Amino acid sequence: MTDRAPAASEELKRLVREAPLSFLGTVTRVGGTSLAAFPADVRDDRTTVVKVNEVLHAPDAFRHLAGSEVTVQLASDADLLEVGETAAFFTRGMVYGESLGLAEVGRLPASAVQPHVSMAATTADEMPLSSVQRENRNKDIAEHARAADAVVVGTVAALEDLGLPAFSEHAPLLWRATLDVSHVEKGPVNGRTTFLYPRSGDVRWRHIPKPVAGQLGLWLLHDTPSDLAAQAPYQLSDPDDYQPVQNLAVLREGQ
Repeated sequence: MTDRAPAASEELKRLVREAPLSFLGTVTRVGGTSLAAFPADVRDDRTTVVKVNEVLHAPDAFRHLAGSEVTVQLASDADLLEVGETAAFFTRGMVYGESLGLAEVGRLPASAVQPHVSMAATTADEMPLSSVQRENRNKDIAEHARAADAVVVGTVAALEDLGLPAFSEHAPLLWRATLDVSHVEKGPVNGRTTFLYPRSGDVRWRHIPKPVAGQLGLWLLHDTPSDLAAQAPYQLSDPDDYQPVQNLAVLREGQ
């Protein structure tokens, strides 16, 4: 028995990326709804009640829907379904009430996801399409690394507040990190470098990594703009600019 995840089609990867919630489900009613709050102006022969047989991927709050009924507004360009038909539904939220109202993003035959369902029973993955989510995520990280000006493994040796004036409440409050570099994957870095990062918790900056002294990581660095180049050659500007060191293998696989 192999523990290798089954190959995912490009269509499956696209749907997992675009739809927050997917499940295997069986149609129990056509033209009706499982919740009173479902908008009356969109109810038609595409309004379909579906029993969730198995959740394929979902946010934490919706991972335990198996056995419940949800209302799915089928996509306008999708085939209509009959009672008793089973499919893999890829959806986004519309209405939250005593049950869920969902809009269909896409649909696949149940057979298209069955290998993932079978494999999930023999792996540590939380959900049948966790491996597809991971593949999408790894692709995103690899693409982000290709756009970076330097990619290094290093340990944060020092942190320093630049003390630059804050002209508004949304100012980034820039600090400078000194990085002892142990491996250069990309870029003109030799031994030690510095980068800027925003310490502000403002909504514009809060998701940018906030390094701490002694932190070892894989750093995806970007050239600083000309007006800050004298402060440091690089900056962090994206939530993905810090990665665990283990993700170096992800970058290499994505090349």
